[in-house]
Amino acid sequence: MVLNVRVIVTGGAGFIGSHLTEKLVHDGHEVIVIDNLSSGKLSNISHLVNSGKIKFIKGDLKNQATTWGKCFDGIDAIYHFAANPEVRVSVTNPKVHFDENILVTFNVLEQCRVNDVSLLIFASSSTVYGDAKRFPTPEDYQPLEPISVYGAAKLACEYLIITYSKLYGIK
Repeated sequence: MVLNVRVIVTGGAGFIGSHLTEKLVHDGHEVIVIDNLSSGKLSNISHLVNSGKIKFIKGDLKNQATTWGKCFDGIDAIYHFAANPEVRVSVTNPKVHFDENILVTFNVLEQCRVNDVSLLIFASSSTVYGDAKRFPTPEDYQPLEPISVYGAAKLACEYLIITYSKLYGIK
């Protein structure tokens, strides 16, 4: 086990992000959580914040990295869980998924690039497959044909990450 790894969890006050944050702290890592609390809850991680085991930054990753971008300096890995998880909203307001998934992922990738963060772990979604014909659906399933704006946004994020990986060496 590698100790003292400095990590950021975006969306770390959400359901999955808060459980990951707990595990990372338990394993001895230094954790910074960045969350705008639009769907996450501070109560999910308040015991870690109050005990000083993590640093919490209430920040909106859609905005330029004025307050939250400084945190990327010296970070070893990013767990990128920040996103709008509501698939149904993409039908009535597709811009939400562009802003909160694609734009946010771009902003996170840019901070990784300028701060030489070499590892990004991304939470995608099975919605990138669309109406898959195989269950369980393997990760290399083709074709990728999302049927929601949410799925298309997650797929766009995957391709942004692939491109940043090839261009800038982010794993």
